[in-house]
Amino acid sequence: MRLFLAAGLLLAQNPEILRFIPGLYRENAYHQIDLYNPHPFAISLGKWLLVTREYSVRLPAQLVLRPGQRLRIAKKGGDLTLEGYPDFLIRFGEASQPGAYVALLDTGGRLRTGLYLAPLPQVRFLPDSGYNVTRTGQRFPFYLPPETAPAWQYVPWEPDPITGVVRIAGVWRYTVADEQKEVQLYAPLRFGALLAAYEGHSVHLVWEVEGREPCEGYALERASAGGNWQVLRTFPCPTGGGRRERQEYYDPEVEPTRPYRYRLVYERGPVLRLESVPVEVQCKPRPVSFRMEARPGLVRLWVAQSQPIKVRLLDERFVERLRLYDGWVNGGVENLFVWDTSRVGSGAWVVVWTPQRRYWERLCAR
Repeated sequence: MRLFLAAGLLLAQNPEILRFIPGLYRENAYHQIDLYNPHPFAISLGKWLLVTREYSVRLPAQLVLRPGQRLRIAKKGGDLTLEGYPDFLIRFGEASQPGAYVALLDTGGRLRTGLYLAPLPQVRFLPDSGYNVTRTGQRFPFYLPPETAPAWQYVPWEPDPITGVVRIAGVWRYTVADEQKEVQLYAPLRFGALLAAYEGHSVHLVWEVEGREPCEGYALERASAGGNWQVLRTFPCPTGGGRRERQEYYDPEVEPTRPYRYRLVYERGPVLRLESVPVEVQCKPRPVSFRMEARPGLVRLWVAQSQPIKVRLLDERFVERLRLYDGWVNGGVENLFVWDTSRVGSGAWVVVWTPQRRYWERLCAR
């Protein structure tokens, strides 16, 4: 019983393989492997051995996967770069065998998790063995059991140097070496252009989203200058394939003169994440284009640009009493309009028509 519990606990502490792009390691840079820790506790991978058809590598001694952390192992780039890594050994002559696999063995030589891409027509996985040589000259032999071992996962696969598989929502799917293209293939929705404008004391956002498959929802996020992204609100996904929806949102919690960035984000699990192109908006009040001061007998008028206007004096019942002006005014300077209050004493409002809109001003007593 104790041995059974110990074995069960051991297997439960394995990382997951999320993505495997075999590539042709000696010919291109497509090769990558994504590991993920789905557990609420950390997993130590120090000195574990990672083996593929083409190479073996002894992982760093201090390597630990935190809860929810994803680790990318790649020929170039990634969290662990294999090119130039000291405890890395090419396996000459092994790549000619059919299929591709990745296997993780712990420091005791036990196969903890493995993924076998079985070529079509199906080719069974036979036992494999070899050794890794570290920079200090130590030799570490390894043995990989046949397909009957419970640690193996199988995916039928059409061999191609730039394609592989990715695990999305517990299902293996074929993928490409470009992660952005992968998201476009499998994301259940698509984002249109996100537009933003500062209006008064809030930011007005408008966008379109197209639904492809049912999903739970997506988020609108905001970040201030130098700050982290924060979720403002979540929105439900559109229902029905190919359906497009237009959405609007007003963000009143902004400060004048500060810049903000906005984006739309869909995320499911550790693999599938879709972001819209961010939009930036500067919360600056619009420059004043019209200014008017009215009092009995005098109107002071300032406009930013030269334009035609009409100026009228109305009484309390909004009946026109006097036409003060009808023509062009100069922009950037103060324009004065006067009238004799002894002759027209019943004026209560001054109204100005511009090509864009109409302005009203109540006459103030002297």
